[in-house]
Amino acid sequence: MSQEVTESAVAEALAVSTEGGVTVWQMNLPHLRNPLSLELKTAFAQNIELFANDPSQRVLIITGKDNAFCAGGDLRTMDDTPGTVATRERMALSHSFVRRFARVEKPIIMAVNGAAVGAGASLAMLGDIVVASQSAYFAAGFPRVGVLPDLGLLWTLPRVIGLARAKDFVLSNRTYSAEEALQISMVSRVLPDESFLDQVKDLAASIARGPGVSIGMSKLLMDAGLNDTLDAYLLREEMGQAVVFGTQDFLEGTRAFREKRKPVFTGR
Repeated sequence: MSQEVTESAVAEALAVSTEGGVTVWQMNLPHLRNPLSLELKTAFAQNIELFANDPSQRVLIITGKDNAFCAGGDLRTMDDTPGTVATRERMALSHSFVRRFARVEKPIIMAVNGAAVGAGASLAMLGDIVVASQSAYFAAGFPRVGVLPDLGLLWTLPRVIGLARAKDFVLSNRTYSAEEALQISMVSRVLPDESFLDQVKDLAASIARGPGVSIGMSKLLMDAGLNDTLDAYLLREEMGQAVVFGTQDFLEGTRAFREKRKPVFTGR
């Protein structure tokens, strides 16, 4: 059975702001630890298109409000026996933004500021860069309610941390601290709680000042390369290099190098 959502509820589910080329999405249901509700999924699907198509938005940060990142799916809205049609409708909406996150030619930073459990852990693994606060923690969660991991976790996680560790994470269902997540490369850095979002914004701003086309293409080539043969990858590299050599940022970068100054990139 389909659940209706209102425009106002979708707008309230995700707080969006942009400054200096950095867009921040903040999941906004903190009293429930920011569950991945139907409204939030809809907001993701809508806003990723806006982010992808706006050249002034160059890097995306996704985080949670208050002391949780995302505590999983919204079990309040799930029927005891949802049925095949309703389940597939929910999955189709989720998969629409999962695919778009992967295809967008701009970096996405997951700023895990607290609990990342179940779908929250799955969401975190969709980031190009995953950063955790010291108090953050991760758990699969899915075995507790008898469902499969979603948002592509069984595809993304083995590619991030390796098959053996991914199986341990999912099947044991134990909780990993931020430091443990760092040790197994679920996250690339752990930052202090008190300055967490400010430091993530600094990281995003430094990327946003870079050559946008080559940065975006580097993301796509690395992701595609995991499934390519070497020959197929090298062909992609040749074609990509031909594109970036025609950008204004390439001209600016080479000019700045000759003039011994810092380049000023425009993302074009």
